Amino acid sequence: MSVPGDEGRPIRMTRTFGICMVLWAAACQAPGPSTEVHELVDGWEFRRTDATAGTGLPTELAETLSGWIPATVPGTVHTDLLGAELIPDPFWRDNEMVLQWIGEEDWTYRTTFQTPTGLLENEVVELVFHGLDTFAEVRLNDRLILQADNMFRIWAVDVKDALRPGENTLEVHLASPLPPALEAREALPYELPAGNDRGDPPSRVFVRKAAYHYGWDWGPRFVTSGIWRSVELVGWRGGRISDLHFTTDSVSGETAFLTGRVEVLVSRDEADRRSAGGTMPLTVTLSSPTGAFGSLSQEILVEEGINQLTFDLRIQDPRLWWTNGLGEPHLYTALASMKAGRNVDTLTTRFGIRTVELVTEPDSIGETFFFRVNGTPVFMKGANVIPLDHFSPRVTEDDYRSLFQDVAEASMNMLRVWGGGIYEEDVFYDMADEHGILIWQDFMFANGMYPGDSSFLANVEAEAIDQVRRLRGHASLALWCGNNEMDEGWKNWGWGRNYDTPSDSAAVRDAYESIFHQILPGVVRAEDPGRRYWPSSPSLGWGDPKSLNRGDSHYWGVWHGQEPFQVFAEKLPRFSSEFGFQAFPSMETVAAFTYPEDRSLFDPTILAHQKHPIGNELIIDYMGREYPVPEGLDDFVYVSQLLQAKGMLTAFEAHRRAMPRTMGTLYWQLNDTWPVVSWSGRDYFGRWKALHYAAKKAFATTLVSSVLKEGSMEIWGVREAQDPAEGMLDLRLLDFSGSVLWEDSVQVNLDKRESKVLWTGPRPLTEELDTRRVVLATDLRLDSRDGDVPSSLLYFHPPKELNLEVPTIRFDLEEGEESLRITLETDVLAKGVFLMLKDGRFSENFFDLLPGRPRTTSIWTDKPLEQVRAELQVRTLADVPKEGFEVDDSGTPAPAR
Repeated sequence: MSVPGDEGRPIRMTRTFGICMVLWAAACQAPGPSTEVHELVDGWEFRRTDATAGTGLPTELAETLSGWIPATVPGTVHTDLLGAELIPDPFWRDNEMVLQWIGEEDWTYRTTFQTPTGLLENEVVELVFHGLDTFAEVRLNDRLILQADNMFRIWAVDVKDALRPGENTLEVHLASPLPPALEAREALPYELPAGNDRGDPPSRVFVRKAAYHYGWDWGPRFVTSGIWRSVELVGWRGGRISDLHFTTDSVSGETAFLTGRVEVLVSRDEADRRSAGGTMPLTVTLSSPTGAFGSLSQEILVEEGINQLTFDLRIQDPRLWWTNGLGEPHLYTALASMKAGRNVDTLTTRFGIRTVELVTEPDSIGETFFFRVNGTPVFMKGANVIPLDHFSPRVTEDDYRSLFQDVAEASMNMLRVWGGGIYEEDVFYDMADEHGILIWQDFMFANGMYPGDSSFLANVEAEAIDQVRRLRGHASLALWCGNNEMDEGWKNWGWGRNYDTPSDSAAVRDAYESIFHQILPGVVRAEDPGRRYWPSSPSLGWGDPKSLNRGDSHYWGVWHGQEPFQVFAEKLPRFSSEFGFQAFPSMETVAAFTYPEDRSLFDPTILAHQKHPIGNELIIDYMGREYPVPEGLDDFVYVSQLLQAKGMLTAFEAHRRAMPRTMGTLYWQLNDTWPVVSWSGRDYFGRWKALHYAAKKAFATTLVSSVLKEGSMEIWGVREAQDPAEGMLDLRLLDFSGSVLWEDSVQVNLDKRESKVLWTGPRPLTEELDTRRVVLATDLRLDSRDGDVPSSLLYFHPPKELNLEVPTIRFDLEEGEESLRITLETDVLAKGVFLMLKDGRFSENFFDLLPGRPRTTSIWTDKPLEQVRAELQVRTLADVPKEGFEVDDSGTPAPAR
């Protein structure tokens, strides 16, 4: 993976070939740095470990795999096979099915490297694997130095005695993760449930490996192996600074009180020298390059291993770190330096001054669930994020940058890193810090019960320590969560009732208690004190009425329960951490995995990229309630996105209107791991579905939300800014030709962090109207710096019942400073305006355009204006055939006759 350099996480200033790169002259007075780091990236190759194993592979392929093939590290065996052109694209058509053999094989990786000059003069030389997937034996110069069994751990081993001057050979033998899991499963006298496991039989819970590798209802099954994160040789002498991070204790008036924590790792030789006497003091200094705080130093008596130091800091007139939309996410830089005799070591990091609290207190409803940032209650807007690629090492820095730009542009302020994926790359959290996006961090446990033997529990504890220590310094980190949907599965999905004996049931539950109520919270308390731990998300299942009164909620009555969208406005949780609805990705994305002849709704290739067993049927069912159901895939893809956006917008607005009862809306899911029909708002290639545009509108600082009730209408205003605002609310009842049938303007005000009704009136305002041809348009003009507040349009019937005419849309293009700008006009209502341009993105899309109200949007593309003018296409709902699929009483779709 292309991981960016060293801007955000702790940075070792002596990194790479022992060059002294420090920011303070005092830190460079010693002649030699104590730490040097060399990344092993070159010369890797791989092959099948057992060239004689009979797997039914074609003879030519089997012979090729018996020889050494160039490899990329970090990487995976699947991507290395693809890079060598030995397998077809795993994402193309239904290739998933024919590539399952890869996960059943054992693989060996190796490289030959020269020992860097002077490295062996260090007292300690470690080989560090930041990620091995998953069962690995590591040999250096034919000596076994490491056995690994956890994808999520950082594996470090002292190799000074095994390392030779000159040439060295490093081999990593990666065993298939399937047999060890089956052996562990067979050793238990009872089954462990594992929802969404597409293995046969379920086995992923026995392996500390990304659960989504085994398949999910939005992802393929590719059980891969590989050296998935960087490999480094780290040499050091005397001591080194192994960690630097800060916590904000409090902010009082114009002063912030912080604790800086420095960890110094001391070698055995250095500890022995100091115990013998006659050595200079070991001095640690904490400084700020911008003068945010003065230089502080401590002389310490050291012991072998980790030595912990704390520095009490007081910063005057602090610039606070704020979430996106509430202020600047300001980051400070700090340097820790250590001098031990003639050795020096330095480490820099960035930190934010902020307090983040999860507030769960009894109230008149049940119990609150909200986040308080710098003393301010903040409504959380965002999504659940899964890995950006099934083969995560090929995600680049640019991919992460694009993701966070899209997140910030949609006014999101929180992402939940879901427990069936990976602890994300350092750059992910760096960019969250920079954009003011809080991170709800799951530990990597999802949808299954796990074993409780001592070796497994010890492995889990080591994993948690590694990851908590790695991530705890990020300003964006808000919460540690134990698992995804496991407590719900046990209590509500029947897992706890599937055992013949109480002792078996108790053993499974005891393992759960050990991991999620003892080990993980214990690690958080020890390694990241002050950060909140939440055992399981959701805290109660969506079938339990109490789930709406306390805790966080995964509400799946819509979609899985086939309830109507309106339920989102009726069943309001305290914090919605999962809910969603599927849609197809764009036709450009569909074209990336199909031939033209594949492109029909129930073609086997399309179904290979629809992992929910009745996903297409559910989309058709819901679509038939709201929209025409076209049979052609091109039209169906377009309408599915309108449908998804409409349903999710219903939820977003309902959740925001319910503030402060409801204080968070995190939808499932932000992104995809491959091109697929899914719940995402942003597809595998980063293309925005209509859902992401809807989220951008719904998550704006100030929201106008129109509600149609049985005999009345309400216009709500929701404001999340730090200051109040006043303005005018303009209401116009229009027919689809643009004629004003009724209008009114009222003066309104909104306090900071307020949700309230701004206007109410009877339905439908005037008599003898054809309500299938009218819309209530509402605009809010505020005397604030929020910018334009998105308009609200209220229709009196579902889209399929509206009397739409095919509009004539005119547009003008002009050059802007950083983008092209397009202004559109129409003669009649144009519903669901979809602007299409290959390799282009729009600031707004999938919107309704009213006659007499031109609309301007930006286009980001590398194409010149005249090419855009020639290629741009516009589609509206009126262009979709009204006849297509019909759904019978059993829910079975069929072409309309």
